[in-house]
Amino acid sequence: MAAGEITYFEDVNVGCTCPHEDAFAPKGDKTYYRIIKAEALNSECFLPTPIREDRPLPDGFDDCIGKSVSVYDDLQGMINGFFKVQAGKKKNRIIKIGQLQLTETDGVLKQTFDNKNHHSWWRSQAFNLAAVTVQEIEI
Repeated sequence: MAAGEITYFEDVNVGCTCPHEDAFAPKGDKTYYRIIKAEALNSECFLPTPIREDRPLPDGFDDCIGKSVSVYDDLQGMINGFFKVQAGKKKNRIIKIGQLQLTETDGVLKQTFDNKNHHSWWRSQAFNLAAVTVQEIEI
């Protein structure tokens, strides 16, 4: 499925090319991770993070990235990036992680920001929530 044929979950008409031209369609051969903050897995677990005026936006952020969902291609990279945990240091906290095997029907991705494991994911309406595996881990 070409990117132009995808119906995105979010309205990506933001005044610039969105998704970005260098976004790629996942092939289903890589696992991506997302923090799950809700008690029960639901569609709202895969919405863009609202912008907070009390925090600076990362370099490279634009309105298009504001319509994407943050996912990571490495579990430890996500934990380190999201929680700023030093390697080998435990916080004794249980978190829920969603594991996704994204395919070309699920939308497109782009590696973004300073964390090489961070990707912006423009989710398609065809994304199947039932395909997400949730696990709890201790950090």
